[in-house]
Amino acid sequence: MESHSHDTTARSEGATMKRLRVVYSLALALAGTLSGAGCGAVRYPAHYVLNFPAPMQRIAPPEVSGPLVVREFQCPQYLCDGRLVYRPTPEEIGFYEFHRWAMNPRQMVTRYIADTVRMKSLFSHVVLEDAGVQPAYVLNGNIERLEEVDQGGVSAVCTISVELIDAKTKSILWSITASETIPVRRRDVPGVVAGLSTAAGLTIEKVVMSLEDALTKTVKINPKS
Repeated sequence: MESHSHDTTARSEGATMKRLRVVYSLALALAGTLSGAGCGAVRYPAHYVLNFPAPMQRIAPPEVSGPLVVREFQCPQYLCDGRLVYRPTPEEIGFYEFHRWAMNPRQMVTRYIADTVRMKSLFSHVVLEDAGVQPAYVLNGNIERLEEVDQGGVSAVCTISVELIDAKTKSILWSITASETIPVRRRDVPGVVAGLSTAAGLTIEKVVMSLEDALTKTVKINPKS
């Protein structure tokens, strides 16, 4: 029994020493990290915004009477958590930890679409959801893709789906899913952001052109008297 007790004590002391060695190693690693930080080794994230062209103004009476409210677009959590996204394979998603959006992509895309529709004079008024206006029509949207794709070269991909809803009847009057892929010629993160800006801008242009076509070439939603 005395021998068994001695073995148990030895194993306990050995486990304790092992834990102490682990704690000591972690402490050294942390000290090294803090020491490096004190020597200027801290890396701060770079921040980016989508750079859209100014929307072209169309001088014409509005196609549809009644205000349009543009709701903030939705997007998958991984696209809008702040980090730029890349996709090395169709199944894998990666993040640039030190390259982030200065503004949420939902806000950037929503505001640009609202500005573009407003400049096209498609509705009597175009406002964002937080303006407190009672809408006749509502524009909903979803950013499905806004990412770097590393398959057969590097590309910037944007996919957006949008629908126009009658605020009174809740019926869908028009919808579209538009996408654009732009090859990235400058192989760095600013080059990727430039590609994403172009892809998003062209995608939004497709969306607004389709909406304009639906309002001008088909029966008017709410014809003017």
